[in-house]
Amino acid sequence: MSTGSDDESGGAGVTLVFAFDRDWTIDVNPHPRHEAVPLEWVRYLAHETDHAVFAIGNQDLADEASIPGVVDIVGRHSDDWDDWLGAKQPDGYYEQFPLRRERLALIEDLHPEADRYIVVDDLDLSDVEAWEHFHAWDFVPAVESGSIDPALPWTTDSDGGDELVTDGGLAKSAGIIPVDASHLSSFLDDHGDTPGFEITYTVEDAEVTRLCWDITVIVDPSVESIEEPTVRCSPLTPDGEPWTISVDAIEMLHVVNLPPEEVTAHAETPTEEAAALRRFADAAPHRVRVSPILALLDREDTTTRQQRDAIRALAAVAAVKPEECTPAIPILRSLLQGRNLAVPHDALATLRAIAQDSPADVAPATDDIIPHLDSDRGPVRREAAGCVAAIAREYSGDVVDAVPGLVACLGEDTERQRHAVEALEQVAVEFPDAVEPAADQLADIITDGSLSDRVRLSATAALGRTVKAAPTLGVDVFEDVVELFDADNYKLRNNAVALAYDMADLHTDIVEPSVEDIAALLTVEDTRTRINATGTLARVADDFPESVAHLTPTFVELLSDDDHRVRDNACWALGYIQASEAQSELEERLQDEPNETVRNSVAWALSEIDTV
Repeated sequence: MSTGSDDESGGAGVTLVFAFDRDWTIDVNPHPRHEAVPLEWVRYLAHETDHAVFAIGNQDLADEASIPGVVDIVGRHSDDWDDWLGAKQPDGYYEQFPLRRERLALIEDLHPEADRYIVVDDLDLSDVEAWEHFHAWDFVPAVESGSIDPALPWTTDSDGGDELVTDGGLAKSAGIIPVDASHLSSFLDDHGDTPGFEITYTVEDAEVTRLCWDITVIVDPSVESIEEPTVRCSPLTPDGEPWTISVDAIEMLHVVNLPPEEVTAHAETPTEEAAALRRFADAAPHRVRVSPILALLDREDTTTRQQRDAIRALAAVAAVKPEECTPAIPILRSLLQGRNLAVPHDALATLRAIAQDSPADVAPATDDIIPHLDSDRGPVRREAAGCVAAIAREYSGDVVDAVPGLVACLGEDTERQRHAVEALEQVAVEFPDAVEPAADQLADIITDGSLSDRVRLSATAALGRTVKAAPTLGVDVFEDVVELFDADNYKLRNNAVALAYDMADLHTDIVEPSVEDIAALLTVEDTRTRINATGTLARVADDFPESVAHLTPTFVELLSDDDHRVRDNACWALGYIQASEAQSELEERLQDEPNETVRNSVAWALSEIDTV
């Protein structure tokens, strides 16, 4: 793989070091509401400058931009390869990956003399020492203003430092003098998520400049030819009336970065202020301050419309910077306890976003969230289940009372179902008995090939922990589990075999008919599957040695497996079978085996054979 101008000698000659995330950062997968970094920029930085450029998020970017990815980064720390990556798995992935902040530290070690370290990521990495963090939508204007590197070809300010402004004095990020309606439409499509426009046009020989919230080219499909195309302009003022002008009358149109105070400057009532903040948050949530929204929600005279717009604005902000929205939790809890909440799903969506970032902050609100699992409105149930799932990742004990509501969500649409399954998976870790009512539905989910592997994996994990605590449950669901023994997804297959292993602890008679299905997994590449398959058949062999005896040659081969747990299980199986034909191999293993536990198991197996 090409590494551009990256210097592997320790960073000599490198001025800037860039680390790029991909998703919600680069324009191959942009944020739905924000500006993204063009892929061509990343390629140019890597191959046409002296800067060092790395891919630290989704590793598809490494190929798309021909830049070093995480494996390349770790490879330049070859002595630490096993600590950071481990062995390669059958699906092509490694056993582990360094965390995002660890990746940055590894990059910094490669270029200790760089002038600046810049990370562009939708995750907030501003706490990483020595690194400057940018979101994509901050990085693009910073490049264009020249504050990153004035020599880059995308710098639009010749002075390389002063902020570009419109004639009206507002910071701009793009502009156009439209040639025709098509040209204007294309520009507006490219900037559909802008928080505002400044438009300059002529009317009666006078030049007018106004701020707009939205500009739309009017196209009437009933008219074959429009002699004079027009645009409809929606003013920034909440109560202002839209107006139309001819495209030919437009002198200049700028995308402007509206200051937050400008957004609500013309609002005359709290309701108008809430509407303005909601529109601003829809377009540029990262620039909205939370305190004005909370002030609107914490009023006794709040109107339904005011409350609705304020909560929707808050939800949009929480989606991109949840850590700033924690002061909203007490207000949202109070609103969720009432009967007149206009948009409970948006209130819950805000809590879900906060909980995904910091479950500890939202966990105390669990009792206020749980009742909404029983709402008669699907979006409300979806967001409530999402909140519970986010809390359960660290505080599963707090959501045990939510299990009945989560069970009810298992049969619903995929997103509600996904949240419910993920929450039940976490609850089952410490409170498997609480998940027993969900066993039958979890079994249905794991065999539903139309569902995502992610959901089915969570379902098998939840069901496995529940069956381990209450093995009698497995009697009714085991036939469903057997269907997964030949699943394409090795993790799904392994979870199923692990569940069979737990079943075989007390119900070998239920597992025994599936010996041949499990035997097919004894020699697969995935180590965990081999461990669980050998362990399961060893348990079956204890009660039904004749059902497993024909597998003796395979167990003998497994005495040389790379994993000591597989070798150990093979010893137990051979001992239970009393496989005299394996005696010489076991004696040889007793001399050569480096693992003490396995040596003890070999000795036990030989003692069982000696009694024959």
